[in-house]
Amino acid sequence: MKTCGIEIKANSAIITCLSGSIDDYEIISKDVKKISLNDTKSQEDVRLFYVDILTFFKEHSFDKIGIKARSEKGKFSGGALSFKMEGLIQNTDYNVDIIHGATIKSGIKELMPDFSQVNKYQEEAFKAALYLLKSK
Repeated sequence: MKTCGIEIKANSAIITCLSGSIDDYEIISKDVKKISLNDTKSQEDVRLFYVDILTFFKEHSFDKIGIKARSEKGKFSGGALSFKMEGLIQNTDYNVDIIHGATIKSGIKELMPDFSQVNKYQEEAFKAALYLLKSK
């Protein structure tokens, strides 16, 4: 099984991709760690972000893709840009799940993942990808 976990932060879709099973997995596509949307007011940049995401998904033929949900209200709510990026990702021809952080945390709590395999900024995307592997 191939999963892609995504966390949207600032102007980037931070990505971690896994292949295998929950008991025996490996990180794939180590060369792509994030895909960014540079200028949100530029139609060309928005289209480029969409094409980059779509191309990435096509290259890897993921079984599951999940985005860690962001709060819609309150002090720590996601900004307009992050929701724009989420909409573009969801608009691909792939099934994309939005997964609440608490759901991810409770789903993988007994796994004790090894975060040394990814950069610090990729940990939340890694957790989302693990959760997707576990919830076949």
